[in-house]
Amino acid sequence: MARIEEKYLQQLRDAGLFVSHPYSPKHGWPDGVRVGKPTSTPGNSIPGYRDGGYLVIGDAPLPPEMNAPMVVLCSHGGAWWVYSWDFDGGFMPSDFVNEWSSPEQAVADILDLYFGDPQRMQAKAEAKMKPRHSPST
Repeated sequence: MARIEEKYLQQLRDAGLFVSHPYSPKHGWPDGVRVGKPTSTPGNSIPGYRDGGYLVIGDAPLPPEMNAPMVVLCSHGGAWWVYSWDFDGGFMPSDFVNEWSSPEQAVADILDLYFGDPQRMQAKAEAKMKPRHSPST
């Protein structure tokens, strides 16, 4: 477990992204942060997106309105992880857990999601629109 150096968090902020306070070292994502793209920041988004899954604890700042799902950035076992799991009750094809050998690679992955190839965000938008379960007949 390694705390994320401020210079990497600042790269995300400089791109216009929201970066949460770090989680506790005892959390499932020890010292990890949530990263999201505010509606006011240009980039890849999902029209009509609403995020209702972010809880503010203590004196943590309330995140701005987002128009794309948030991701988690954390380090564990010498690897850097970027998690994107948008749905309760199961992992969808558009969800991902990417493992990287350096924080630079993990930050580049996050920047690509929000500002790079729009197909990654489009897959999340399409998954959000699909029904979760087939109606029984």
